[in-house]
Amino acid sequence: MFRKKEPSHQVDQAVAKAVNYELTIADLAQRSQRRAWMVATTSLAVSVMLAGGYYYMLPLKEKVPYLVMADASTGTATVARLQGDFYNQQITSSEAINRSNVAQYVTARESYDSEIMTLRDWNLVFIMSTTQVGAGHKQLYMETNPDNPFLKYGKAKSIRVKILSITPLGQRASGGFRGAAVRIQRNLYEKTTGISTFIDNKLITLAFDYNNNLKLDEQDRLQNPLGFQVTEYRVDNDYDKAPPDVGSSATGPSASTSSAQPQVIANPNPDLAAPAIGVAVPATTGPDAAGSAEGISIGTDGARGQ
Repeated sequence: MFRKKEPSHQVDQAVAKAVNYELTIADLAQRSQRRAWMVATTSLAVSVMLAGGYYYMLPLKEKVPYLVMADASTGTATVARLQGDFYNQQITSSEAINRSNVAQYVTARESYDSEIMTLRDWNLVFIMSTTQVGAGHKQLYMETNPDNPFLKYGKAKSIRVKILSITPLGQRASGGFRGAAVRIQRNLYEKTTGISTFIDNKLITLAFDYNNNLKLDEQDRLQNPLGFQVTEYRVDNDYDKAPPDVGSSATGPSASTSSAQPQVIANPNPDLAAPAIGVAVPATTGPDAAGSAEGISIGTDGARGQ
């Protein structure tokens, strides 16, 4: 009657379930704690990264110094950032094409050589000029003109042109430009002696356009594939009469007098034979086509070749 009762199977199952429930709750709490620490650690790392990014970006406003360099010989001003790269400047493809066409035209028109003119330069000037602009160049080489280079220099001398700078004028919506100011230096080259003598500096202002209806033969199209045409052309004397003599350290009136004298540069290779003498200038001119240009104001005073 007073014997202890044996626990039933249902009681054992209920006790086991209660114990398992307590263990499950404790395990869930530990897992939740580990997840909380992981989230906190990740948030701290992201915060440190953001703080480092803001520190790297600050200050948001920075004063950038620029250096303006002026060439004493040509008067060209170059604006550059002090920490910029002078040798890796980027330009658009249209600007590069415009500069190339302008340089080719100015070099062909202002230089003189009895051989090269008959091969390329003479014809190139006319296929890249309108009728009005080309007429001025043709008038320069008329027999009655005392300034005709053939009469002044003959076949033993030539005029070599060095382009000092090309400044774009008249910005286009496409990114190019419709005109340019070109500074050049002219030197007289003696073919027999190989001596080059400084002549003068010139400032050339020109306007141009691309004429899609320009009729050219196959050979002329190779030299002017895009129909480049100069519509206005003006030549003025540059303010600087002679390049600076960097090798002279003298000062005073004697130094200024000597710097104004023509500078003679001897041929570095005296064994080099002088070029052969060519033939006369051809009487033919380029195509008689007038291009529709969006002109710029250049002026007429002191103009040559228009």
